[in-house]
Amino acid sequence: MNKINYYLFGLSTKYILLNLLILTTFILFINFIELSRTLQDNENTIINYIYLSYLKIPSIMNEIIPFVIIISMSFLFRSLINNNELISMRNIGYSIFDIFLPVSISVFTIGIFFLIVLNPLSADFENKFEKILNKKDNLLYSINISEKEMWIKNKINESDSSIINIKNIDLKNMIAENIKIIHINKNQYKFITAEKGIIDKNKFMLSDVSNYNIINDKFKKEEYLELDINFNKDNIINSISNYKLIPFYKYFSHSNTLKKFNLYSPEIGLFYFSEIFKPIFIVMLSFVVIGFSGKFKRNENFFKVLFISILIGFTIFFLKEIITKITITLSINFYISYLIIFFLPFSIGLYQVIKIEND
Repeated sequence: MNKINYYLFGLSTKYILLNLLILTTFILFINFIELSRTLQDNENTIINYIYLSYLKIPSIMNEIIPFVIIISMSFLFRSLINNNELISMRNIGYSIFDIFLPVSISVFTIGIFFLIVLNPLSADFENKFEKILNKKDNLLYSINISEKEMWIKNKINESDSSIINIKNIDLKNMIAENIKIIHINKNQYKFITAEKGIIDKNKFMLSDVSNYNIINDKFKKEEYLELDINFNKDNIINSISNYKLIPFYKYFSHSNTLKKFNLYSPEIGLFYFSEIFKPIFIVMLSFVVIGFSGKFKRNENFFKVLFISILIGFTIFFLKEIITKITITLSINFYISYLIIFFLPFSIGLYQVIKIEND
């Protein structure tokens, strides 16, 4: 890249990072007030609220980056127009496409950073946030699910707890198959296997049971066995279907897990697809804003430019949501839907840039 390209790359990066900092700080402050209001109890202190707000930073940044790009591109072109830099570049042969190239590299680089670094960090911090909010439930049970099996730690009290392994489960009827349990009750350590089990409210009703007492070295077969549990159908489904708490590199395996338990939907596919291709999407958004901002004059009211840019951004976001809802309702292939979402802003931006180039 030549000096002009380096300058445009640096300037666009500066505006993006500055606006990201300002918007994140503002939303973080509102989030802190909201947490303080909704989580008022004797256990929470100002330090707890600060820590919970800190855990929300990556997810806030991840959510607002499209709007940050829109605002930053407006500031960028305002600067270039007011300093007569845009006219100077055009006079030496730079087209809007030439100007957009280093800007798009900056936007794409930030997008890749968000995907590789911020996306996993956001998932990790959100998991910690949820665990703190649900710390009472976390003491009673924890559920971990993979494509092959399900592990559940269940605690009734200090002297009664279990580790449960389930190979297959029908979530509609809550019928589990191929079950292995390590059950600790006072001084009793038991290894239990069962062919089938039904989860009903706070009971796990097992059938065709093999019960081995490790301490006494005694083995017995039982037709039925009932265990107390602290989890239910909703707890299991929520632990699987909370797809927004998954880092991008686990999207494929988690999708397979959801498909295995019949919980996969076009909405989830669209979310994963949009997160992975977010770097390209925000480049498309920046192209739209440049297409509209590039035609404004030096003395044009900047707030008018900013308002139009934000309006365009919200319109694209609104259309994206409509396409998502249509995809879910009509069970349309989400690849087709996201191609539409991708090329919608690109087409609008391309049309505006061509108009500028022909003027």
